[in-house]
Amino acid sequence: MESVRQDVPDYDVVPGTVYVIQGAHQDGFSSRDIILMPTPSSNPRDPLRWSRWRKTYHLLLLVLYSSTLGAITNGDSVVYLNLVQIYHTGINKLNYAGAVMLLLLGVGNVFFVPLSNKFGRRSIYIWTLLLVFISEIWMAVSKQYGEYWGVNILRGLGSAPFEALPAISISDIYFAHERGGKLGAYVFGLAFGSFVGPVCGGYMVTGQGVRWMYWWGVIIVGALLVLFFFTLEETHFIRPLDMHDEALVSTMDMPELDKTLTTKSTSKEADDLSVHQPPEAIVGEVFDAHGFRIQYSLWKTYPTTWTAVFTEWWIPLKCINLPAVFWCGLNYGTCVSWLAVMGTTVALIFSPLPYLFSNSDVGLVWFSPLIGSLIGAYFSGPLNDRLTVYLSNRNRGWREPEYRLWAFIPSAIIMPGGLIMYGATAAHGLHWIAPVFGMGLVGFGLSVGGTVTMSYILDSYKEIDTQVITTIILLRNIIGFGISFGIQSWIDGMGLQNTFIFVGCLSFAVTMFAVFFIVFGKRMRRRTTTRYQHLMKTKAM
Repeated sequence: MESVRQDVPDYDVVPGTVYVIQGAHQDGFSSRDIILMPTPSSNPRDPLRWSRWRKTYHLLLLVLYSSTLGAITNGDSVVYLNLVQIYHTGINKLNYAGAVMLLLLGVGNVFFVPLSNKFGRRSIYIWTLLLVFISEIWMAVSKQYGEYWGVNILRGLGSAPFEALPAISISDIYFAHERGGKLGAYVFGLAFGSFVGPVCGGYMVTGQGVRWMYWWGVIIVGALLVLFFFTLEETHFIRPLDMHDEALVSTMDMPELDKTLTTKSTSKEADDLSVHQPPEAIVGEVFDAHGFRIQYSLWKTYPTTWTAVFTEWWIPLKCINLPAVFWCGLNYGTCVSWLAVMGTTVALIFSPLPYLFSNSDVGLVWFSPLIGSLIGAYFSGPLNDRLTVYLSNRNRGWREPEYRLWAFIPSAIIMPGGLIMYGATAAHGLHWIAPVFGMGLVGFGLSVGGTVTMSYILDSYKEIDTQVITTIILLRNIIGFGISFGIQSWIDGMGLQNTFIFVGCLSFAVTMFAVFFIVFGKRMRRRTTTRYQHLMKTKAM
């Protein structure tokens, strides 16, 4: 392991610390000074070397996928009262079934993500979309409460990859300095579906009835399934260890690459980066790789052994021992839980007195968190990427993952404030604009929480990216399961106002813990180097 470079011989390099900007490190620097991490292979079919339009199209498919499944997994919130009448049951029982779906959204990734290393990302997307397609048909014709449990189990398993696999696919095709902005687009896609889905659902219910909300889900998922089958390319790439960018493996000098990159000031993000090299030697290996073409296969088989797949099913439990992974899972888990809490309470708050909103009106309130999440996605994505590059340049070209965590400081104030505003103003029956504005602040915090969490953990532990992302999503959904399972009893016991004040305080405490990692994060990564090495070796077995 090489821990120093000749130009900065005194710099302490630990896993996650990478040299990303070469040159004199002046206040103004060219985007040509940015070093490509991970190192692209000389194979022109390497997903890192895809043309810009292929990467953009793939990202758009992932955003469309996350938006669609975000809408489907949150769509029930606008028809909770209708479902109570259809199934002749209570809100608590609906919450129980929804909580099980949240749990399976996390548990499913423990199995699907390792399988994506065996059969490719594309096959997992397609087969699980088929499960969602079936669940929407079932929901559209269901008549009994027991069927609602079956739908949520199938929906939870089928939708599970949308919470982890797109982040891994983005990591497959984008370089480290681009990753934050692209993850921001993906997280905004999640938020867009989660917030716009209920809006559309409200109008569908008002105009066509409850059943047609789910039949439209069948149509949209079916169309997405066809689009994925014919146009989604495989991104899984077998990259030899000697090409990895982590300091733990090596800190190598980058080869001179011919980059089609427009030289701009620091205010412009290096988005147009693509690499062109003749394929003299195949350094990496990609299977059945060609230029973009219509896809037909249902799966490919990679040389990952079944022993490795089975091993990866329990590696996420070991990743919890990494402090950053545990905190990121806790942080992201609480962020999404507050969204689930809003989803289960919004119809109960705005449908009766004093608001008397119709189904379509209840759906419209979700535009507020949508706008907040859009602002949060830009703040934590492109803006945070620029801040990271700027701080790396000031640090003699070295990037520390903790540079991304500064975005949590304003979020630690905004999101708790939104939660308290939502609960307290609704409890006192204040004008609807007050709780709706609070929802917008929560939407901002959700985007920041998701984007920064995944960017930070991928920067810190890139070599076990699938494992740490799976661990975070598992923790996130276990937390969401617990909170969703008990939220109605919690509100009944404490009251709406006190519950959301308590929730806001919890949100502040968890998010503000980012300060600890800003100060001590690098030390924690140094102390867990041996653990990280062991997880890498276990993954490679």
